[in-house]
Amino acid sequence: MNIEMTTITPPMAALLLGNNGANRKLNKRHVDFLADQIKSGKWQKNGQTIVIAKDGTLMDGQHRLTAIVAANVPVDMGLCTGAPRASMPTIDNGKPRSSADVLTMSKCSYATLVAASIHLLYKFDNESLATNGTGGGTKMPNSVVMPALKDIQARVDLDWLAKIVQKTGRNTRMKVSNLFVAFYLIASKYGEDIVTQFAEKMNDGGDYPKSPTLVMPQIIARIHASGRSPHRAYDLAMLLAGFDRWIEHKKMSQYRESSVVNDIQEFTKTYNTHIKW
Repeated sequence: MNIEMTTITPPMAALLLGNNGANRKLNKRHVDFLADQIKSGKWQKNGQTIVIAKDGTLMDGQHRLTAIVAANVPVDMGLCTGAPRASMPTIDNGKPRSSADVLTMSKCSYATLVAASIHLLYKFDNESLATNGTGGGTKMPNSVVMPALKDIQARVDLDWLAKIVQKTGRNTRMKVSNLFVAFYLIASKYGEDIVTQFAEKMNDGGDYPKSPTLVMPQIIARIHASGRSPHRAYDLAMLLAGFDRWIEHKKMSQYRESSVVNDIQEFTKTYNTHIKW
């Protein structure tokens, strides 16, 4: 086998794709994601190669090559030629690295909590958290994880944040702790003291009749009692809606699931995580 760094141009990528008869089904969403990474200059060389068999068959790299064609931009990457065709079933058998893996390898405390929070914040900033009311949409590349962590650490003490969100999640029955990390960072434009006071009032059972800090845990309790589990976009939208009303000392009686998509879209206009993606 021969392996070397090669500038793969769109015509070259198309030529290599001409011998792609033995590969898996192409995932268009992943191709679009890779093409966007290439066009936006976020593509990074990481040592992974395009693998070509001795007989010219493309064994690995169809998504990257198709993305090069779609982006119409040449990319430098490793090219392995002369691989045994019989080795094809062994390709891609390794475990993909998750965002939590990236943070764990960097010795980040609360790696799982922070990784889940970054995913939620990325979807919020890219306006895909409540896509079709289900929260699908934009895929987050692992390359943004460490820069996002630095932005978060510059604004908040993770040890303190982990303690307060776990306490609030336990007391309010909103069990997804990363939800409160995301909320804290989104709402922190009002200042740490205000957001902290809001969380403490939720933990203490509210601060005035029909206060959102009192009503929201009751809403969650009713939902759980009914055996339903709304999408995380519902909890985040309700938190932000309740926080907005609490800031103005308004009452709250309910929060409808039908409000989620429109509210999240509006919140992305008025709130920002301040993370540089």
